[in-house]
Amino acid sequence: MRVELRSRLIEAASYEEDARLMRIFMTNGQLREFVGVPRQVFESLIAAPSAGTYYMQQIRGRFSSPE
Repeated sequence: MRVELRSRLIEAASYEEDARLMRIFMTNGQLREFVGVPRQVFESLIAAPSAGTYYMQQIRGRFSSPE
């Protein structure tokens, strides 16, 4: 599932339940991928008043990238 976000930092986010894989599509064109992400984290990101702030505080540096 891919969700478009209104953020200066994040364009969209997607989540694959089976792999617990979250992709963050940045407004600068970069793609960030994180594994082992609980669905609740994805849901909180897309519901956050500021997706960029939530990403910086709750996701970046807390989950690993796929190999």
